[in-house]
Amino acid sequence: MANKVELKESKGQIIVDDLLNYLLQDSSKNWKELANLLNVSDTAVRKRVNNLKKEGIIKRFTIEIDPRKLGYELSSFIGFDVDAESYIQTIEEVKEWPEVKSIFQTSLDHDFLMECWFKDNDHLTVFLRNLEQLSGITKVCPATVIQRLK
Repeated sequence: MANKVELKESKGQIIVDDLLNYLLQDSSKNWKELANLLNVSDTAVRKRVNNLKKEGIIKRFTIEIDPRKLGYELSSFIGFDVDAESYIQTIEEVKEWPEVKSIFQTSLDHDFLMECWFKDNDHLTVFLRNLEQLSGITKVCPATVIQRLK
């Protein structure tokens, strides 16, 4: 299964692990479909999911989108660095830009890594110019996605 989740062992944990892994593959499955896959009742599935939500293990249900089908020909991961004085202001501004789909603070070569979608190369170029002009940006390193493998 994709993105296999393994949690500490406890009674009923195997069902929870399998449930989480099925949801990672396709969170649109209904309780009955999940119950059939796990060989338990749909009530048991619903209760487990509700408990996982209460515990903060499941934060939200989401979808995976193919940006190309929406006219975004380029996906890019952009690493960037921000000076300490501009940190909060810069991140709050960049989070609002429509091209930005995710931002991560990292321990890699850059302070931050963001996933962005662009209509074409010109769109990416304008975005990068705007990013570089923000107060506090000290380095920008884009990487265009050639192919998603998983």
